[in-house]
Amino acid sequence: MSLILDEAGNPATIGTSISYWLSSSDFVSTSGCQATALGNLGFPREWPEVYSSSKVLKSLIGKKGRCAGKRVGVLVEPLEEEKAAVKGLALDRLSSFLNAERVQKHAGLDIVQGWAIYEHVDLGLSEGFVAQRYWWNMTAEGKWIDFSPWPASQTQLILAEAAGDASKSKSTLTQEEFDIAKSLSKQRFGVELQLLEKEKDKEK
Repeated sequence: MSLILDEAGNPATIGTSISYWLSSSDFVSTSGCQATALGNLGFPREWPEVYSSSKVLKSLIGKKGRCAGKRVGVLVEPLEEEKAAVKGLALDRLSSFLNAERVQKHAGLDIVQGWAIYEHVDLGLSEGFVAQRYWWNMTAEGKWIDFSPWPASQTQLILAEAAGDASKSKSTLTQEEFDIAKSLSKQRFGVELQLLEKEKDKEK
């Protein structure tokens, strides 16, 4: 069990806590799956061939796609010397937005706004894909780096820089946003999220 935390690192409560909470609008599934029921997601199979051969994927991140990308790249985990630049920095498992801002403030690396791309691996090959709104950082030389924590089984990630708007606003935590965070935390990291018990609840 782990408490869900707000932007300041404090235990969050619905209706009062502010942060960049993931919401249903941050996920686009070509199969129409809801954010709390995405199923098993993984690195797109048969990459990179699928990028040019799949009409489904093109409908998502192609030039005229729902989450059109102007640049697409495959990232691996940062090098040890790159990690040293953010050593000791608190990074959130589920908020790439907070992480990118913290890295920018701490290390001066620019923020790139866009989408993380996954495949619905429970479906047939190239039958369904998901774009998740996502931010990461870029060095002065133009190299993309993602410092957000990855699941232990993940070794690479496809990111698409948005051709349009991929901005994100902070909001007050809702029940739906907590449900999304709880689902993703359990699926990706095996961590069960919970809310801080209110005093009146403890007294029952």
